[in-house]
Amino acid sequence: MKRLYVSDLDGTLLDNEAQISDETARVLNDYIRQGLQFTISTARTPTTALKIIEKLNLRLPVMMMNGVLIYDMETKRYIKKEAMDTNVIMVLLGLIKVKGLNCFLYGLDDEQFVAYYDSVESTSLNYFRNERIMKYDKKFTEVADLSLVAGKGIIYCMLREPKEKLEGLYRELSVVNGVKAEFYPDVYNDEYYMLEIYSEKASKKEAVNYLRNLGRFDSVVGFGDNLNDQSLYEACDCFYAVENAHPQIKDIADGVISSNEDDGVAKQINEMMQTEERL
Repeated sequence: MKRLYVSDLDGTLLDNEAQISDETARVLNDYIRQGLQFTISTARTPTTALKIIEKLNLRLPVMMMNGVLIYDMETKRYIKKEAMDTNVIMVLLGLIKVKGLNCFLYGLDDEQFVAYYDSVESTSLNYFRNERIMKYDKKFTEVADLSLVAGKGIIYCMLREPKEKLEGLYRELSVVNGVKAEFYPDVYNDEYYMLEIYSEKASKKEAVNYLRNLGRFDSVVGFGDNLNDQSLYEACDCFYAVENAHPQIKDIADGVISSNEDDGVAKQINEMMQTEERL
C-alpha cells in the first residue's frame, strides 16, 4: 500500500520554540531515505515554513498557508496556488477598516512571495512583523493603503488580535462569497487568535487530495493540533492529534500521541514503520 504521511508544523511537528528537534529530524530523515512518503501542511507562509523545514530532506511538495500554496521542493516552484478575486479583497478591506482592525495581505508577484501592510498601529501585528523579520529575515512591504495592491495576486489576509476583537469579523465573513476563514488560538501566545482569510477554493483538505491524486497514494495519515487542522483530518484515512492539541481536535482524532515537545509525530511514525516491517 502506498501511504502518504502529512504533518502540521506549529504545535505538532515543531516544539514550543517553533523548531524541529534533532531527534525528530533524525527519525524522519532516516525513514525518508528508506522511502517514507512524508510532507507538511501548515498555515505558515513560504518565507518561514521553508526555512523551518530545512532540517528535513523532504522530496514531496509541501502545502502552505492552509492549502493556498503547494510548493515543489525539487523544482523550487509553486505547482498550485489559489488567488482571491480583487473585488472580494476590497470587500474584506472595507470590513476590516469598519471594525478598526489592521491586517497583512500576502501575494505572489511574479512568483515572488510578498507581504504587504499599511499600518503598524496594531501592537500584536507589529510584534508579529518584527519577530518574523528578526527570526526569519522575512520582508514586509509598506504601502500607503492596502487597496492599492488588491489586484496584485493576493492570496491571503491575516489578522492577529485578542479573540473578542476578531469574533465579530469572523461571523460576518460567513456571508462573504468567495472566501474561507480559519479562526484559532495562537499556539505560542494564548492572549491572541489568528484569523486567516483566503480563497474558498483552497483548504488543507483540497491540497492533500491534490497530492493524493498526484502521487496516486492509497491512503493518507495525518497529524495535527489546532482548529485549522480539522480540514486536514477530513482528508485523511487516519488522523492523530498530539497530546497538546486543542480538545476539539483530540475529540475527532483516531488516536492521541505524545506531545509536540516529546517528538510525538516522529515516535508514531517510527512505531508504524516498525510494525509494517514485522508484518
